[in-house]
Amino acid sequence: MTERRYGPVKGAGTTITEKEGSRQIQQGALGFCGMAGIFEKGPVGELVIIKTAKEFNKQMGSYYDGTIAPDNAKDFYELARGAGGLALCRVTDGNEVQALKTLYTRNGDLRESMGVIKAANGGKWGGKALKFKGDFPTDAATDVTATTLDTGDESSFATDQLKGGYVELVDVANTQYEIASNTASAVGSSCVITVLDGSDMLTDIGAGADGAFYIVLDNAGKEITISVADGEDNPTTEFSVEVFVDGASARKFPNLNTDPDSANYWVSAINDDERNFYIEAVDGWAGKAHTTAARPADHYGKVTTVTETVLTPELADFNILAGVGALVSPTTILGTTTDEMVEQTFTCTFSSETAFTVASDIFGVVGAAEAIGTPTTPLNKFCPPFTLDMSVTAPDATTVVIVHYKPFVASELVGGFVYPDKVNASSTRFRITANTHSTVSIASGYYMTDVSEADDYFQIIAPLPLDGGRDGIADLVDADFVLQAWDIDNSPFNKVEGQGLGLLKYATPGWDAISGITSAVDIAGKEYADAKNHMYRTEIPKAIVDEDEAIAHINDTIGRSDFLVSSFPSWGYVMDPEAPGTNKLKEVSFTGMIFGRESRIAEDVKGYHKAAAGEDAILPKIKKLSTGTTQLDHEKLNPAGLSMIVLKKGNFVIWGDRTCYTDPNWKFKHQRELMSYYEHVLQEGYDWIIFAINDPDTDAVALLTLREFFRPEWRKRAIRGDSFADAAIFKLDAENNTDATRGDGDLNVEIQLRLADTVERFNILIGKQGIFDSVG
Repeated sequence: MTERRYGPVKGAGTTITEKEGSRQIQQGALGFCGMAGIFEKGPVGELVIIKTAKEFNKQMGSYYDGTIAPDNAKDFYELARGAGGLALCRVTDGNEVQALKTLYTRNGDLRESMGVIKAANGGKWGGKALKFKGDFPTDAATDVTATTLDTGDESSFATDQLKGGYVELVDVANTQYEIASNTASAVGSSCVITVLDGSDMLTDIGAGADGAFYIVLDNAGKEITISVADGEDNPTTEFSVEVFVDGASARKFPNLNTDPDSANYWVSAINDDERNFYIEAVDGWAGKAHTTAARPADHYGKVTTVTETVLTPELADFNILAGVGALVSPTTILGTTTDEMVEQTFTCTFSSETAFTVASDIFGVVGAAEAIGTPTTPLNKFCPPFTLDMSVTAPDATTVVIVHYKPFVASELVGGFVYPDKVNASSTRFRITANTHSTVSIASGYYMTDVSEADDYFQIIAPLPLDGGRDGIADLVDADFVLQAWDIDNSPFNKVEGQGLGLLKYATPGWDAISGITSAVDIAGKEYADAKNHMYRTEIPKAIVDEDEAIAHINDTIGRSDFLVSSFPSWGYVMDPEAPGTNKLKEVSFTGMIFGRESRIAEDVKGYHKAAAGEDAILPKIKKLSTGTTQLDHEKLNPAGLSMIVLKKGNFVIWGDRTCYTDPNWKFKHQRELMSYYEHVLQEGYDWIIFAINDPDTDAVALLTLREFFRPEWRKRAIRGDSFADAAIFKLDAENNTDATRGDGDLNVEIQLRLADTVERFNILIGKQGIFDSVG
């Protein structure tokens, strides 16, 4: 708002005066919508703005049991066809847990944890595998029924965390019972597992049995896997991490270093990467030496035996944390091991020179009153037996021995590579064709014995899964949605302001299908939109199939608002996207489709002035409505502010352009949207005038920018009149900006717009022509 002058002031010469360029108000984006809901992954209670379906899959996941919010998001992108985008907020019950994997150093004699890789956010999407061994709290007759099992008070599970896993009863051979659900529990309270109908666990085990049970939950291919190899630029001192999501490569970090002082410090490189939506790193090596052996690997260890095609590793290593004593060769202490036994660390705590107890970092206490020189009896099929054979100096009652059991997972390494002698032949590798928990095999015709022998150090590169992830959806309540998404003061959607997104249309799609959630969620969303000058789409519950009930739901339950819109019915059926070619239908709400079609129309006409309704507002995925084939009465619905989804010329279309208004001036949906859009654009577009000189010169600039903003709106018929002066009237003069007004720091402008109207009824007058003597 100032001029710049260059050149002499009192002397002779040429001067240059630089005039400031004209100001412009930037149009806001069109077609942006906001959704709060359950998503497979993504940050919780935070704003995520995503413009494409590809990015949605990457950041928020895909179709997901217990919610149709992802269906709505995908429907939006499909019908919007590049218009607008989605502002998203993932809501959980707070019980989600990130899947993780511990990274171990390349010290082949005694591996150590050097850190942890976690899924970027909680949920089973990162890997849900777990194994649990329990004992009946009392006995089978008390703790087991045909389809339920009481795990006792030693377990800690979230509601339905175990769904999809299975139970095995120790006293029932070769039988697995698929888990349908489980109650929540913490240590000290019982968890009840329910298996699928048709099971009869009590009969199978026998009423008098007194035994144990196992719980197994597998990733089933839904997981993050990571592969750790040498650094690409500095292979002898650094390492790399490649991330795979559900088997597909998603991100690679080629040069990482364990040293926090390095430019390639692994925690910073991973956690600060803006394109990394998959993992986070947690350092566990603080204060220790950053040597080449401190780098992680998928598997690294000592060779026990090697043939031309089979390598057998050392499966356990040991160290003494406290007390005295030493161990004989660790290759001799393991008992019989199987593919079922899992990687874990045992802590052996001595109570005397010969007796000790054993606790697993996964399964807790697995052996009591064990003795030196005698195989342990873990009574848990997931734990290997081992023998502690102390020599040189006997242990005492203060001795603590750590046993690391480090098997492979059967068949998990197939397709990866083994380096039989990583130290002396660092580039020689062989593709793995098979593996058990204790061996790695390569194809015949190759010879690992050419490069390796016993006591060499091997390395394996093969993607290994994260596990232990847990969802947080089973115990959702209304307050989770209200506090995480629709709190007026603290909503993450507040962050859209100032980003030039213009009007947003919000919704909580599919709330009616979420157990424990009520219309209170939609009421909170409506109130949020009211407060923020945006729009909110409420969904009529799918059980409502009558016009009067639908109207009553709006009037008596949700409450009317000029910023509220709805369509009836709000639910119907589409082809199940997860069962292509089967003709299977899936019931979904229409919000995502409607948002997508509205966004496309807004982009096509460059504004919200055209009603997003009519024969062109097609929702092509709909196969049938939740109301069936009943002919709905628009004479009731339209005056009440409810649009319809109707069948026209073979297509289901949006039919109606009303709000659930309280003020009749705002009964038309497109006018309310257009005005809110203008208001957001003007509110964000005039920051440049703040702190300008408050005088008529500034008035003139402000009026010029307003006219230049609204003139194209008149040309495209968003505002109407025989002339631009008829369509838009501006008052910014001495009458509404007195000296007192300016002295208070205010600059006032009044704008009157004649918003575009819509044809809601086409009235045709027709009659028979009269009889005349001559019609020539």
